[in-house]
Amino acid sequence: MIETMIALAGIWNVADDRGEHALTVEFPGDIHTALLHAGIIPDPYVGQNEREVQWVGSRGWRAWRTFEVDAPEGADRWLLEIAAVDTVAEIFLNGELAGRSSNMFVPLRLDIGDLLIPGSNTIEIRFDSPEAAAADRTARLPYEVPHQIYPFQSMHRNLLRKVQCHSSWDWGIALMVSGLYGALGIRSVGEEALVAAYGIPRKGGTGWTVPVHVEWDRHDAPPGARELPSGFPDTPVQVELTGPDGAAVQTIAVEAGSGNARLVRPGELVVDIPVTDPELWWPAGYGKQPRYTITVRFGGETRSFSTAFRTVEVVSEKDDTGRSMFFRVNGRDIWAKGANWIPVDAFPSRHTPERSRNLLLDVVDANMNMIRVWGGGQYEDDAFYDTCDELGILVWQDFMFSCSLYPSESWFLAEVREEVRAQLRRLVSHPSVALWCGNNENIGALGWFDVSTANPGRYLIDFDRLNHGVIATEVRAFDDTRVFWPSSPAAGEGDFSDNWHDDSAGDMHYWSVWHEGKPFHAYYDVTPRFCSEFGFQSFPGLVTLGQFAPPEQFNPTAPDMEHHQRNPRGNTVILETMSRYFRVPFTFADFVYLSQVQQAMAIGMAVEYWRSRRPVSMGALYWQLNDLWPVVSWSSIEYDGRWKLLHYAARRFFAPLRVVLIHRDGRISAHLLNDTVEPVSGVLRIRGIDWSGTEVWRHEEPLNAAPESGTELWVAVVGELPFEPAAAFLLAEVLSPDGAVLDRHERVLVPYKTAPLEVPSISVTPSGPRSITLTCADAPAFWVTLGTEDERFQPEDNGFFMLPGERREIALQPIRGLASGGFAGTSGPQETPAAPSTLNVTVRTIRDTY
Repeated sequence: MIETMIALAGIWNVADDRGEHALTVEFPGDIHTALLHAGIIPDPYVGQNEREVQWVGSRGWRAWRTFEVDAPEGADRWLLEIAAVDTVAEIFLNGELAGRSSNMFVPLRLDIGDLLIPGSNTIEIRFDSPEAAAADRTARLPYEVPHQIYPFQSMHRNLLRKVQCHSSWDWGIALMVSGLYGALGIRSVGEEALVAAYGIPRKGGTGWTVPVHVEWDRHDAPPGARELPSGFPDTPVQVELTGPDGAAVQTIAVEAGSGNARLVRPGELVVDIPVTDPELWWPAGYGKQPRYTITVRFGGETRSFSTAFRTVEVVSEKDDTGRSMFFRVNGRDIWAKGANWIPVDAFPSRHTPERSRNLLLDVVDANMNMIRVWGGGQYEDDAFYDTCDELGILVWQDFMFSCSLYPSESWFLAEVREEVRAQLRRLVSHPSVALWCGNNENIGALGWFDVSTANPGRYLIDFDRLNHGVIATEVRAFDDTRVFWPSSPAAGEGDFSDNWHDDSAGDMHYWSVWHEGKPFHAYYDVTPRFCSEFGFQSFPGLVTLGQFAPPEQFNPTAPDMEHHQRNPRGNTVILETMSRYFRVPFTFADFVYLSQVQQAMAIGMAVEYWRSRRPVSMGALYWQLNDLWPVVSWSSIEYDGRWKLLHYAARRFFAPLRVVLIHRDGRISAHLLNDTVEPVSGVLRIRGIDWSGTEVWRHEEPLNAAPESGTELWVAVVGELPFEPAAAFLLAEVLSPDGAVLDRHERVLVPYKTAPLEVPSISVTPSGPRSITLTCADAPAFWVTLGTEDERFQPEDNGFFMLPGERREIALQPIRGLASGGFAGTSGPQETPAAPSTLNVTVRTIRDTY
């Protein structure tokens, strides 16, 4: 039969359950965005307007539209499909109940043929208030199941299967949105219909096999029910594999009894495609990312997906230190470099493939090879994982549970079981997905609440029933090619160690510098086997701050500014740390600048030290990559796509070849961090340079560093250097055999506030339509930071070091995020400017803050 598609994307009517507001909404999208566009609510990102919009999540909403069907009786079946319904809702067709939804992570798929009529039809979706639904579920529990509470919070979010940070976080706004997301429509299908197609290549003893899973169902009354067939489908099935060049590798037609397919359960068959000598997929920085395409034809339906050939292991073995944790891809041990990912925006309507892609390009530009999709957010859309496959970004995939206890009631576990199955079907084919993780910090949460510490057995049983009884069981049934990791952080299966402070096994969340106020050198006191969270806050730049606060609020303790600082001790920690390392600034602009400098210093010190401890330490994913609204946070990229100094620094401290100076316990040492497969030889040159830029001491020696290593090249006692620590700084350089400088790293041996820095003179001259040349004179310049007058552009490098006499040409690049649009104050995608309207820039260094 010829498939008929009825699109439901577009304009719908919407009204609240009190009859106070009637308007239109564009689906896919959310109701908050519609209210904003209609002028019914103020922009919640501006000032303290968030407080004025909380009523939206306390109400139910009704959305409806009409559509035409010529001859519904002409099709065997009609399916209503919506990628995500957020969240508790009933779906009506022509006044009749067609089905219900209670989990935004389970796609809606309803047989509705019996409810359609010729001509005009009406679909209506009645969204429950998410706050009321959460409260109702809480009232049904036999005992309290608490969650972490933030200063501005929508309660009981752990009872709803929706994005957990919709309710707020210590960097997030509280917007309890409702809406429809992703693809939505109605289509005609045959009596048998394709449900899913997926597969990931496996390497065996003699070669590779691609087991392609094909799931289908048959119609069964009443509407909304499905019958799982017991034998091979009557519908013709064909599976085709094409290579990276588009050429067909193999085509298999499925026939019962032919031996080219096998039934694994009712409604699911597997076609095994043997492949000889495929091209291998590698993480970014390690090789290319060739992808293959699998096309499944099921009668008149066609489903295509891409996959790739690679092996991925999580090596967790006992050793002299404790228990290792690292990723091995195609037999090569990977030092994982990356950050934690949160949803790109608090308004789901502003989630676009372009915005995700821009951020993922920023990931690769900063020499990262891994991203952690954090468990308080969402399973990202298909375009996100396709882009990770394309760019070679490994994905640590959390399931969406975070910082809470969760119930083990049968209805809740049933919802989660369907969720896990749905997401595994969707994601298992992606070569970028490297690990499945049960949750974020839920092991730790067992000890956070009075009720759980008073009755630990009860809540441990709840945890086990959900995390192991459902999530782990489903993962292992679907995918035995990847590891299931029980939680992040965790020492491993069945180990409930304190992985916030114990660095001997598994992955660690090291928060002692931020939450406990320890100095930056405390990062040297731990050697995590794999650090999947650590971070330090900074303020966003003045442009981003101006998106939510007027200039008269440009003060860390002004009301609007404090409202956009969601961590209760955040500003206190930033200010106390600043006074520890820097002279207290006199202007707000200098304060913002120093907050970003110290953030980059903190994360850089941690990563560089842990990389030097290879192979004991094998990964660092800092918290966090991005923001979902303009806010003071731990991010390295601001809400509108601007890089903070941390992201520029990350490109340096994550570089495949990096020389670093580590100042610890009265000693200074030089290390070469080499993630490449080639040995490095040449010369290590270390110079002492005073504050005028004059060399006062020099040491040179030959160097040889092994591939994939962190090699200590040189060490000295600081007190035995031929100058006082406050009189000069050290500059380490690695020179190739022909004398070229491969990398360099400066280290000031005293806090900047005690260093008698001299004033550098940095001149700026245009050198092209999109570039400038900086010339440094008079004194060394530390953390040279440029601000562009044309706010659509940012410099290609920032926060760097210059010596007197050095010249640097810096290109000004369009900010990727601005070009894709969708931010507060923009009307949509913008044309990428060819060149800045002006090459005027500001230059700021540490000395300028004195």
